[in-house]
Amino acid sequence: MSDHPTTYNAEAAEGGVAWDDRAEIHRKDDGQGLLDAAKGLHDGSFLEMVRLMMAMEPEKRRAHVIQKLGDRMYDAGEVEAIAARGDYPG
Repeated sequence: MSDHPTTYNAEAAEGGVAWDDRAEIHRKDDGQGLLDAAKGLHDGSFLEMVRLMMAMEPEKRRAHVIQKLGDRMYDAGEVEAIAARGDYPG
């Protein structure tokens, strides 16, 4: 797995979504901070974390985010949009 940013100079990286980037699921309101890495509930590839969040009930999904290492956080709405993409290997 990699943890390279998916954008460079605000332009999308070549090849679309980096499904194998490392990622973690966090509670939306965990406060981040110094011990943020210890607050991850699940970790694996970005694809695995999207699958896990999409398997949650919608109201539970809204309480979580995916933190893609080396990149940014994705809220439930963004995760749902990613799962609806034509290239989602889901």
